[in-house]
Amino acid sequence: MVQITGRYLLRRVAISVLTVYVLATLLFALMHAMPGSPIDALIGPGMTTEQIENIEQRFGLNQPIWLQYVEFITSVTFFDFGYSVQTLEPVRERLVERLVPTIVLFAPAFMLQYSLGTVIGTYLGWNRGSKTDLAGFTTGLFMYSIPFFWLAWILVGVFSYELNWFPSGSMVPPYTTSFAWFEAVFNLLLHMTIPVLSLALVGWAGPMLIMRTTMQDVVDADYVDFARAQGYDEPTVMTRFGARNALIPVVTQAIIGIAFMIDGSVIVETVFSWPGIGELLVDAIFAKDLPTALAAFYTLGVIIIVLRLITDVVYTMIDPRIEFGGEA
Repeated sequence: MVQITGRYLLRRVAISVLTVYVLATLLFALMHAMPGSPIDALIGPGMTTEQIENIEQRFGLNQPIWLQYVEFITSVTFFDFGYSVQTLEPVRERLVERLVPTIVLFAPAFMLQYSLGTVIGTYLGWNRGSKTDLAGFTTGLFMYSIPFFWLAWILVGVFSYELNWFPSGSMVPPYTTSFAWFEAVFNLLLHMTIPVLSLALVGWAGPMLIMRTTMQDVVDADYVDFARAQGYDEPTVMTRFGARNALIPVVTQAIIGIAFMIDGSVIVETVFSWPGIGELLVDAIFAKDLPTALAAFYTLGVIIIVLRLITDVVYTMIDPRIEFGGEA
C-alpha cells in the first residue's frame, strides 16, 4: 500500500508541475497576444528611439521570441517576474508584501465558515426531516445564493455608516503610520470584522450542505447502531462515530473552498480596499502594469494548483483505498 500511495502522489505532483508549466505558457502567450507592448506605460511621447530600445533591453523585449519564452519560464519557476513598469520595483517584492494581508484576511474567514458550516451540518444531518433541519437547509441555500459583494455592501451600510461600529474598509486607519502593538492588533481586528463576516456568512453554507448530506448517509450505519448499543450518549455517537466518518467529502470541499476564496480575492479586496494580492492585481491592470498583473495571476494560479494537490494528499491520508487511476 505504501508503494501504491507513493506512486499515486508522485503522479499527482508531476501533473501539478505540468499544470503550472501550462499556466506559465498561457500567460506568456497572453502577454504577447495583447495589443501594444508591456512597456507602453513607460514610453513617453518625447522619447527617442534609443531610449525606447534601452527600455526594451532592460525588460528583455529585444530578444527573439523563443529566447524570451525560455527566460520567462525559467524566471517564473523561481518566482522572478522582473520589474514593475508602474513603480520600477521588483515584482516579487510587491507580491510578498501583499501576500501577508491576503493571508491575514482569508485565514480567519476560512476557519470561521468551515467550523460553523461543519457544526451546523452535523446537527442538521443528524436530525434529518425535522423542522430545524428544514429551516437550516433553506437558510443555507438562501445564503449560498447571495452574491458576496451584495452582502458586503449591506454589512458596510448597517455597521459602518448607520451604526458606526466598524470601519468600512482598508487594513489600518488612514493617515496613521505607527501604532503601539495593542493598538495595532485592535485596529486590525476592527477593520477585518466586516470582511471576515461577509465571507463567513456566505461561505458557511457550502460545508454545511455537504456535511448535512454525508451525515444523513451515516445516521443508519451499523457502527452507529453498535455505538448506541454500547451505551454512548447521543452527542458522543453523533460527533465521535457519525461526524468523524462523514468528514472526507467536507475535507475535500474545504481545500477546494480555499481555492475559491483565493480566486474571489479580487472582489473581496477591491470592495474593502484591502491591500492584498487581489487589489494589487486590479491596480496593476488599471495602471497597465503587465508584469505585475501576470505575476499576480500566476501566483493565484499556483496557489490553487498546490491546494488541489494537497486535496489529493489529504484524501489518501484519510482513505488509503483511494489510488490514482484505480478503484476505491
